[in-house]
Amino acid sequence: MEIVAAKTLCLGLNLKLTSHKHTVNVFTPNLTRKIPCFSHQVRCGAQGFWRRENGRCFTPVAAVVSAAEDVEVSSSRFKDCTVMITSTNEDQELKIRVEVSGAKTRAIFEDVFKKMVTAAQPIPGFRRVKGGKTPDIPRDILLEVLGPSKVYKEVIKKVINSTVAEYVDKEGLKVSKDLRVEQSFEDLEDAFEPDEKFSFDAVIQLQQTT
Repeated sequence: MEIVAAKTLCLGLNLKLTSHKHTVNVFTPNLTRKIPCFSHQVRCGAQGFWRRENGRCFTPVAAVVSAAEDVEVSSSRFKDCTVMITSTNEDQELKIRVEVSGAKTRAIFEDVFKKMVTAAQPIPGFRRVKGGKTPDIPRDILLEVLGPSKVYKEVIKKVINSTVAEYVDKEGLKVSKDLRVEQSFEDLEDAFEPDEKFSFDAVIQLQQTT
């Protein structure tokens, strides 16, 4: 399974994000909806990635899970990702702790950012050169044009999508369409930086096998 691709999996599933004050129920979020957020201060770090000194944005993340069979309490290590089962209960809820490597967060960031830049062409304020191509534009400028929060939202969504989907697929789990991420999006966004490890806690609803 590709790092950033999910085969035969569905998007827009029912996800709950836990905020500091309450739990938000989300179903098929409108990703084009404008979300009010405070401005980001962006600084350039190692290997040309941007690091935010502060930033707050409250918005849902869509996640992916898929169907398959039984589960055992254990930890699993995939390429660039470790999943540990932290608990199970009588309600057939499987709680997992997912840790994604810096290499994978970087790869997903690059993939998502490149696609968003391509989709945003032509970039406002920059003329296309001969052949219809846009000239090389500094990444920090591109990030500001696209919107830091929008970029990070899409990246975090894909990180959650790909890792949970890969785990469910490779472990052969049969699960419902409900997935709950225990952190708020605010916390996820604050914790995420390309090229660094990224962790989140999720609860998967298992289905009874017949």
